[in-house]
Amino acid sequence: ALEVIRQLKETMQIERAHMRLRFILPAKEGKKLKEKLKPLLKVIENEDFQDQLEIVCPVDPGCFREIDELIRSETKGKGTLEVLSLKDVEEGDEKLE
Repeated sequence: ALEVIRQLKETMQIERAHMRLRFILPAKEGKKLKEKLKPLLKVIENEDFQDQLEIVCPVDPGCFREIDELIRSETKGKGTLEVLSLKDVEEGDEKLE
């Protein structure tokens, strides 16, 4: 199915529904790790940096494993990753033909 989606993307304007994730990262590794995560994130919806860095953002489901491994390895198990929503779809005006 994933290969068919890739092929359809070449001819049609389709996109997978994004997941909404929340990262809670220790302050020490937060800034460095945020720079590594930026290429994998679509848009940062909410960012709070007090005692620790908390980010809420939509991501492509294909990036989930890479993000999870990056957070685990860089924070040595101190960072957390929480799935807020499995299907985060942007709704808008659509024209059906």
